[in-house]
Amino acid sequence: MDFHPEDVIISLINITVLFFLLRLILWKHVIRFLADRKKRVQSEMDDVEKSRLDVDARIEEYDKKIGELEERGQDLMRESRAKAHEESDRIISETQEKAQEIIAEAKARIEEEKEQALESSREEAAQLATIMAAQILKREVSTSDNDNVVDEFFKDV
Repeated sequence: MDFHPEDVIISLINITVLFFLLRLILWKHVIRFLADRKKRVQSEMDDVEKSRLDVDARIEEYDKKIGELEERGQDLMRESRAKAHEESDRIISETQEKAQEIIAEAKARIEEEKEQALESSREEAAQLATIMAAQILKREVSTSDNDNVVDEFFKDV
């Protein structure tokens, strides 16, 4: 293999000419491509940053809403307990009132029955007294006489 300096010079000139031609033809396109790519990458990075900030804001908003919902749930539980307590107090009060009414009715009925029993006893006592008086007097006593004797007997008693 022979070394020829002209070949080296021609190769250098070819490389230099090719470089300038490629630079002249392709340089703008390469620069534009790289600038576009840089813009796309920057845009995507900005979008990712916006998305991250949006996600952070949503997480913060959801945490706030969760806190509000928990607080509302606790309020509802307190209200429910208060209503249940009020309802139980109302039921107890109604039950006590009904019990008092039943007791009052029972006392009135007892008093009525007591009066009826006393009246019945009085009538029986009057009849017995009439029978005894009739036997003592050996005569028959009329109903009006019987009523008079009973009335006088109870007036004395």
